[in-house]
Amino acid sequence: MMMFEPLNSDGRKRSAVYHAARLSMLHHRVVKRMDKVDNMAEEVERAVTSLVEAAHADIGLDPGKRSGI
Repeated sequence: MMMFEPLNSDGRKRSAVYHAARLSMLHHRVVKRMDKVDNMAEEVERAVTSLVEAAHADIGLDPGKRSGI
């Protein structure tokens, strides 16, 4: 009883399978990294919003209004 099929000695087929697997792994890493960058961008936006609100509160401005400068 054979548990595994013999290795394919056709280098082109083996290479194509390897490259497809590698491309899939790289795609997964890029998507994961993009999600991480998106989360960090949202965190920066929240921090900037807090900073603007704090700066306007210090000088008595309504954050929704522009000073006209």
